[in-house]
Amino acid sequence: MRTISVLDILEETASCYGARTAVIDGGTEVTYEQLAERAKRLGCALTEALDEAVQKPVMLFMEKSCQCITAMLGVLYSGNIYVPMDVRTPLTRLMAIQRTLESDCILTTRAEELQLRKTGYQGSVLLYEELLEAKTGGVQTRKIIDTDLMYILFTSGSTGTPKGVAVTHRSVVDYIEDFQQEVKLTKEDILGNQTPFYTDMSLKDIYMGIRVGAAVCIIPQKYFMAPKKLLQYLEDNRVTSLAWVPTAYRIVSQFDGLGRIRPGYLRRFLFSGEAMPVPVFRYWKKHYPDAEFIQQYGPTEITGACTSFRITKDYREGETIPIGKPFPNTGLFLLDENNTEIRSSETERTGEICIYGTCLAAGYYNNRQKTKESFVQNPLITTHEERIYRTGDLARWDAEGNLLFLSRKDDQIKHGGRRIEPGEIEAAAAATEGVKACCCVHNVKKDALALYYIGEAEEREILQAMQNRLPKYMIPTICHKKETLPTLGNGKLNRRLMGEWENE
Repeated sequence: MRTISVLDILEETASCYGARTAVIDGGTEVTYEQLAERAKRLGCALTEALDEAVQKPVMLFMEKSCQCITAMLGVLYSGNIYVPMDVRTPLTRLMAIQRTLESDCILTTRAEELQLRKTGYQGSVLLYEELLEAKTGGVQTRKIIDTDLMYILFTSGSTGTPKGVAVTHRSVVDYIEDFQQEVKLTKEDILGNQTPFYTDMSLKDIYMGIRVGAAVCIIPQKYFMAPKKLLQYLEDNRVTSLAWVPTAYRIVSQFDGLGRIRPGYLRRFLFSGEAMPVPVFRYWKKHYPDAEFIQQYGPTEITGACTSFRITKDYREGETIPIGKPFPNTGLFLLDENNTEIRSSETERTGEICIYGTCLAAGYYNNRQKTKESFVQNPLITTHEERIYRTGDLARWDAEGNLLFLSRKDDQIKHGGRRIEPGEIEAAAAATEGVKACCCVHNVKKDALALYYIGEAEEREILQAMQNRLPKYMIPTICHKKETLPTLGNGKLNRRLMGEWENE
């Protein structure tokens, strides 16, 4: 049978592995049979509550939980679009998102409704518990086709008018198959979820688990500030596979968590969202020498990830771990400033990563202007229409045909009349013994490079070590030693905030 939507995948898995655990949420476990049954019941109640509306955005004001996964799938069964929200979203942003969606439909739980009301929200809500308990008339939901929108994500850290990335069932189904071909999860795996459900990295846990019948173990967010509890939680729940942002791995290495508790079931480590610092990779590799380590890359606009690199050798400090090659059904190339393609043999040249294929999002919901600016005609094609997404990410090819991520275009620093990639500076600083994590920003007033870092190393040691790796004009003139570096809700470093600190 042809797979059209993620619900087809869920029903096949529930049929084959109905008694297997689908979600572990604290002391609660739900099987695939229970998950599918509850999602269908919720979808039927939603169909009635929404007066049989289709393709209507439904905001989920819910913490990551088994209930939230059920709500996502229930919204899909009703033929509508789920929009996961950060429950810490301030009222002004919440209302801006509602204006963008042109929908005031919020689904929440009884407990989280109290938190929603504390923001000052006065609108109506749909309660998860009431819908699940409702006696419905068995209203038939609309047939789903693969170009229907599945979800809308409002990216963390945005300013001004929020932009919602709208993604279809086709894009997610394609991603699931490509990911599985690269990673090869099994029904025996238990996936340790780190990322919030309002970020696209959570696709790796939720839908890859559903694809193979694996269990998704939801890790409480508070544990990432307490490495001992985090690692004990992984051990207690027999977690086998992690797909975390590098900052989460770094927190464990910073406090030498694995030196105290080494979870014995882990055998696979994926990372994406940021470049993995080599010292952090080496720390985990030392404790898990026989495990799989895979780095992936992909912005929210291309559905989860679009490149993958399986690490098969050790990397020395100062080297860069590649982000790899494109997934099988993904088109990717580099463009220079003149819209000329950079060939894979031109390993010294830097270009912008451009992507095309079914992985592309449908665009920014209710924002045609921004969609046209980012999802553009392929400049290499003149014979027919072909959309590409210009990522704004800069990279170059290595000798093996893998991509090396360098930095964001908008993170480029103009210093002393030269264009500088902060990622190159950060890699050099991270290679210094005693530096656990770092971030380079530009002090515009002084036209100076500033380095924020965590670690035992002293400023003079870092600067001296960097002299052997970088030209003089790329060495920071200001260093700030910190206990912690600020992060966004998805766990990535908050570069914008550090830039604001520097330019106050």
